[in-house]
Amino acid sequence: MIRREFIKTAGAVTLGFAGVHQFLTYWQGGDALAATSRYGSLVRDPEGLLSLPKGFSYQIISKKDEEMDDGLLVPALHDGMAAFQGGGNRTIVIRNHEVNIGSKGGPFGDDFSRFDKVDATKVYDHNTNMPCGGGTTTLVYDTQKQKLERHYMSLSGTVRNCAGGPTPWNSWISCEESVVRIGGSVERDHGYPFEVPAREEMGLVTPIPLKAMGRFNHEAIAVDPKSGVIYLTEDRGDGLLYRFIPNTPGQLVDGGRLQALMIHEQKRVDTRNWDEKITTIPMGHPLHVDWIDLENVESPDDLEDYIQKIPANIILVPKIESPTAIQNISEIVNAIPTDEKVLMLDHDDLFSALLKNNEPIDVFK
Repeated sequence: MIRREFIKTAGAVTLGFAGVHQFLTYWQGGDALAATSRYGSLVRDPEGLLSLPKGFSYQIISKKDEEMDDGLLVPALHDGMAAFQGGGNRTIVIRNHEVNIGSKGGPFGDDFSRFDKVDATKVYDHNTNMPCGGGTTTLVYDTQKQKLERHYMSLSGTVRNCAGGPTPWNSWISCEESVVRIGGSVERDHGYPFEVPAREEMGLVTPIPLKAMGRFNHEAIAVDPKSGVIYLTEDRGDGLLYRFIPNTPGQLVDGGRLQALMIHEQKRVDTRNWDEKITTIPMGHPLHVDWIDLENVESPDDLEDYIQKIPANIILVPKIESPTAIQNISEIVNAIPTDEKVLMLDHDDLFSALLKNNEPIDVFK
């Protein structure tokens, strides 16, 4: 994909998110049921799950903690997913689960008693003390009969599978949003994408970390169907935009070249666009960019190479994501034994935590 095409595509994606932003703004105003479209007004759901326009209906086909056909449980924290065409009238859905290490809500039960039901060679990180509860489940649905035929665990032993994306060759790239290292509670390094084919046959895939695509807090991917080049995002306040040029299009295990986007004549750019107050790049505005080759992309140290270059008078601390941490900010600051102190506040996670806890927004200020 040439740069002009990439900018056009990025503009289209941005436009989509602009629509989402407008919807969320309206929803936060508490009047979502008054929203109208070509389908008509929303009708309030008496079950309180999903309000739909008149004439529409929904069906719950898979719930957390249900036993699946492989004897495991439907994990919690459903996240990124995609649908694929199966055989006959079947639709295949591959779904992420952002479950952490040793967390409740995993496929093995809260007491991990079902861990022995899986083939250890098909589990990426086979830590028996604190199993990694992330991964993917696959659902096979008959769209004509409107019936779930089977669902099963398809990727196991990974951590915080957040987003990813579908490929033109009928697979789902499931990305770990964690860079936890080997040692302690884990037996392997994490922070990689994994490929899960869309198939109807039940069973776990052999988990192969796509290390050439980089080790970082992966978020989403998008594949250019013409070239096979993959574009990647990173879930960090200082994250980058990447592209991966595979050695063999459609065969990601063959490796490739990872690059980061560089915008010319800009030392630092904030590309967020969901808040008009912080938008710095107008939609459709062309930029002079280059793609820079990255080295040591499989490093188990993640950012430690960069940390070594930080001046000695600066200490990095974990990012602050909760209102509780804000309330104890003095204690955190006093614990840093340097004159100059650096703290990183996660704006989005803080705001989400406040909304979840029904706390007043003034606390955030």
